[in-house]
Amino acid sequence: MPTKNYKSWVIAVIVIIIIGVVIYAVTTSEYRTEKNFTDHSIDRVVPAGPVIDSKIKAPPKTGKLPDNPEELELLGNQYFEAGIYDKAVEIYEKILQKTPGNVDAYNDMGLALHYMKRSDEAVNILKKGTQAAPSYQRIWLSLGFVLMSTGRNDEAKAALKRATALNPETDVGQEAKKMLGLLK
Repeated sequence: MPTKNYKSWVIAVIVIIIIGVVIYAVTTSEYRTEKNFTDHSIDRVVPAGPVIDSKIKAPPKTGKLPDNPEELELLGNQYFEAGIYDKAVEIYEKILQKTPGNVDAYNDMGLALHYMKRSDEAVNILKKGTQAAPSYQRIWLSLGFVLMSTGRNDEAKAALKRATALNPETDVGQEAKKMLGLLK
């Protein structure tokens, strides 16, 4: 009888261990995917690209461009997100022809140019955007980012201070503060 009792206890302990491992694996996996899991040991500068809708499909290979500026903007953002920056720049240029004060197009075009290693052009476009909408916080952040990336730290500080001063409590303002901290 003691041997049977011993086997029952061993089986019960093994089952409990397996259940514990499964519960740990499931909860740890859910925690990392469902919660905002970040590694705070690494502070990264996040470029201020276009705000992308996660439902956007890949850009079309060919076809006629839409005439509507909003549809053009979605298409430009698709090209940007896909890393096809030259096409994104073409789209943003068309948007600016149709709506010359579109500060998002200036912002996104400037970043696309920067990623194409055309940073001087990017700075010029972003500065035009700051003139078109001096109170648009994101374009100041983008300008600061591009200037900082090209080693023009004094100019970058001025742009980032402007982004922060516009509203230090927003996500853009917080990112500008982080970038300023990297320049000190």
